[in-house]
Amino acid sequence: MIVGTRDPFGFERLHYHPASGVYAPSIAGVLAAVRQAGGQPSDEIDRCAIAGYLSDARRPGRTVLREVRAVPTGHALLRQPSRPNRLTVQAAPMHVQPADLPTVLRASLQRALDGGKRVALALSGGLDSALLLALLRDLGAHRDVVCYILATGMPDYCEREPALSLAARFDAHVKIVHASEADFVAALRRTVVTVEEPLFNLHPVAKRLLAEAMAADGIQTAVTGDGADQVMRRDRSANYLPLCRALFDAVSVDLHPPFLDAAVVAHLASLPPDPDKQCLRDIGRRLALPDRLVSGPKQGRLAPPMDLSGLADRDCLNAMARALGMPTPSFDTDRDKVLWTTLHLVLDGLGAAQSSE
Repeated sequence: MIVGTRDPFGFERLHYHPASGVYAPSIAGVLAAVRQAGGQPSDEIDRCAIAGYLSDARRPGRTVLREVRAVPTGHALLRQPSRPNRLTVQAAPMHVQPADLPTVLRASLQRALDGGKRVALALSGGLDSALLLALLRDLGAHRDVVCYILATGMPDYCEREPALSLAARFDAHVKIVHASEADFVAALRRTVVTVEEPLFNLHPVAKRLLAEAMAADGIQTAVTGDGADQVMRRDRSANYLPLCRALFDAVSVDLHPPFLDAAVVAHLASLPPDPDKQCLRDIGRRLALPDRLVSGPKQGRLAPPMDLSGLADRDCLNAMARALGMPTPSFDTDRDKVLWTTLHLVLDGLGAAQSSE
């Protein structure tokens, strides 16, 4: 019997405890469910899984805790009738159905608008959210949906000017969310405790800060361009999308990414991979998006290095590495610093830090 299915690109989180038959979106939720059922879940860490996070060789289905597993993307979670306390997983086929892409994107946006909740659009300076804003204009909703723009003031990592230009182009209302390096560092612990896995860059913290700003304003549904890159590339690594979902869930804002709508995914899956997102560029050209978006190169966006020493000093991280049986980190790159610092915060948040020392 299927008790849950994880979508093809891992937007929805689904964790389980194979031995006791409980499951929940989060690792913490699984641990709580095991305890509620009278069990005593182990907080023993999964060193192989952690090594995978640190080396960018993630192990699908594993988490930082040995006894808690993640349902891999595009898999179903099953309960065996003969062994009701035992859970297993099996691959679930991806639905493929050609459609008209602008039509199914508009339908997804319309469902968000018809949900009876306050809706906002997370607007960056990029193609994906710009296309959604243009489609909202087609629906006559561009003045009703406020565009939230994150302004960091950090070189090469500030969405303010390109996003404001887009908002002006489509006559949209705007809310600027200011976030400094200090804001990012202060939000890192609660970000990591929510996503329950180490990060290799601080970019997900931007999602947390944006989600918190929306929640503070009473926004209930956040439309975002998340997922377009992953679906077009067929990237099932799930190293970003489930984090986004968890961060908005944590502040009770429903994350609504039209590019991950079932009908949109089914259509895009019927086409060859399109990592340059040419099909979106073609639609954007018809919708009068700026030439830099429909013809220019894709611009990647990662957060710049920040000072994380106040969250975990080098001696602490070296001690953790020894406890894990791993070489002493060199910290030669920002990636290493972020990975080891956030690993420390994850284990601490799950109550597993003590057992790893």
